[in-house]
Amino acid sequence: MLSKKSIYLFSFYFFTSIFFDTPLFAQKNRSREELEAKKKENIKQIAEISNILNKTIDKKEANLGQLKAINKQVEIKEKQIDLINQDLKSLGSEIQDLNQINKELTADYNKLKKEYGEMIYSGSKTMGNFTTLSFLFSSSTFNQVFLRYNYLKQISKARQKQAFEIDKVIIELKAKQLALLSKKKQQNLVLSDRVEEGKNLEIVKTKQQKITEKLIQKEGELKVQLAERKRAVKQLENLISNMIEREIKRTRAAEKVATNKNTESKSAKKNSEIKDLPDNNGSSNTIKMSNAEANVSTSFSASKARLPWPVRSGFISEPFGSHPHEVLKGITVPNDGIEIQTNAGEAVRSVFDGIVMVVDNSIIGMGSVVAIQHGDYFTIYGKLRNVSVSAGQKVQAKETIGTVMEGRDGTSEVQFQVWKNTNRQNPEKWLLHR
Repeated sequence: MLSKKSIYLFSFYFFTSIFFDTPLFAQKNRSREELEAKKKENIKQIAEISNILNKTIDKKEANLGQLKAINKQVEIKEKQIDLINQDLKSLGSEIQDLNQINKELTADYNKLKKEYGEMIYSGSKTMGNFTTLSFLFSSSTFNQVFLRYNYLKQISKARQKQAFEIDKVIIELKAKQLALLSKKKQQNLVLSDRVEEGKNLEIVKTKQQKITEKLIQKEGELKVQLAERKRAVKQLENLISNMIEREIKRTRAAEKVATNKNTESKSAKKNSEIKDLPDNNGSSNTIKMSNAEANVSTSFSASKARLPWPVRSGFISEPFGSHPHEVLKGITVPNDGIEIQTNAGEAVRSVFDGIVMVVDNSIIGMGSVVAIQHGDYFTIYGKLRNVSVSAGQKVQAKETIGTVMEGRDGTSEVQFQVWKNTNRQNPEKWLLHR
């Protein structure tokens, strides 16, 4: 019969052998897989930005477009180093677990081996100088023969089981030792990555500092550019606001006409001014939609955080809302949308099915502007060089509407905005995460 001590050891072995199949370990695996996926995505983004940056550098000297690209590189590289540190921490935790399991399995193996030896010794003492047959035939009664036979059978089974458990512990111990070696190799590789990324970050930060210093010397030029930018932003805001207000009035006038046809007071109200129309259903600052238009609006709303980018390649070079100027201290830059820096000549696409409301090229610094309606939502695409659509045209998601304009400094950026009625939205929250 196995001792209580052996049963305890077997229970411990069972626990350690299933440790790596537990939800906790599975979660650790998933976390590391997610870290690896994020690191790969960062590497892809860094390469994409480098490609855009190199094309900009080839054409012009230090400019804001270059600085924005380098700032983004620094941001992503810092994230990459943070992910690597998380990876190292995770690997360190796994190595610690494996070391502990190896230690316990080794102790388990030694105890099992010792018990096996004690079992053999104890059996030999019980048998004395008897062989198995002589031990059986030396019995004084048949009942004693039966008892001795069962005793020998139990000893044989116990030895076999003990030997089997020892073999299992040896196999498991070797597997865990190999796993430990593998994790340590992974850890060394990740450590090398961190050292390399740290060096790369310092190189990029040096470039960042040099370009910043050059741009500081162009303070007067930058202030002129900012003033032009603010005028363009204000003009674009007015263009969009007027477009939306006209649409609100048009839809409410149409609703009023339809309502008047069904009332006895049609003749008394037919000369009413649009601006004085009563609001019978909702705010006067919202577009009245047909069922089909309402369905489009609902679909657009449901696509939040899942809309495709208006360009296939690029990065957000300026965020939504007012933000500090990249160089000029104490000065903020307004933005009703986001700027997406991309490659020269990149195709600009509609992010959703809709109807082109406006095509305009009257705003200096904004190139051509296209506004597309999606129910009571609007998407705006500015800084286009060529436009391939016209007002009133229906477009589908990912359909090309034009190409990006190249600025005077060689930077190619798309101005992208999202509005719901007269309310500006943060476009970054609507686009698919990159």
